[in-house]
Amino acid sequence: MIAGRINLAKEIGQDLLRHKWQLLLTLVTLSSALLVIVITQGTRQLTSEYNELMAEQDRLDIEWRHLLLEQSTLMEHSRIEALARDKLGMQRPAPAQEKLVTQR
Repeated sequence: MIAGRINLAKEIGQDLLRHKWQLLLTLVTLSSALLVIVITQGTRQLTSEYNELMAEQDRLDIEWRHLLLEQSTLMEHSRIEALARDKLGMQRPAPAQEKLVTQR
């Protein structure tokens, strides 16, 4: 049997001091691994947000095209002429009734 008791905390402390470079490298490696995890999570969140924004942009582009088609339909000359004739009772003037206005 061993003559004296060994202080385990003291032995661990001395061992850590003897291998301080390995301990430092271990801490740096763990820190690097945790940083990779955090950055990967942030990248995934940003990618998800980017995909949602692209889907929203596509939806808005489709809506814009539909609005342009609707505007084009509402601005057709034949439609405006029919509305003027039917709702407002307007008619095209005869050539004898036309007056030419010039600016000097």
